Amino acid sequence: MGSWVWDIARDRIYADDVSTFLFGLDPCEAQTGLSAAAYEAGIHPEDRDAVAAQFRASAARGGLYVAEYRTCPRDGSVRWVLERGHFYHDEAGRPRRAHGVVVDISDRKREGDGSASRPPSRTDHPLERAADLCMATREAVREARQPFLLKLIDMVLLELGRELKRSMDRERRRRLS
Repeated sequence: MGSWVWDIARDRIYADDVSTFLFGLDPCEAQTGLSAAAYEAGIHPEDRDAVAAQFRASAARGGLYVAEYRTCPRDGSVRWVLERGHFYHDEAGRPRRAHGVVVDISDRKREGDGSASRPPSRTDHPLERAADLCMATREAVREARQPFLLKLIDMVLLELGRELKRSMDRERRRRLS
């Protein structure tokens, strides 16, 4: 699982090594920020337009963003990812900032069907709802400039992502038996 933060006004996305790997980008460049277009270029060509449109629509309306799609790392593989993010607006209603997580779900998708994206649902797993709340908490803690708490929240998000993947794997095995 990787994480990212997007400064929308400057069009700079700051992401960790996992995220940059999944999108075929250089981790050193990502530390100084890359444009949204750089990440968009790492989306599989068959999914790119739909995902970019969903991403832009989410930025415009604010709130939760959820999508499943394929990416193209530098190693030539194709990876499936589940991305969850949250968009924030300023007082004038303009998109200001976003942050999220991206989880590699390639193993699950290879054995299942492959839709490019899925809208958020009220019937999501409780841990998915917890991840959404944790992302909102992360934004508040970031604004409060509390780096230690931010690291703790990132650790919780990482563990939530791992547990969600285990839950998806268990569900897949249950359906196959």
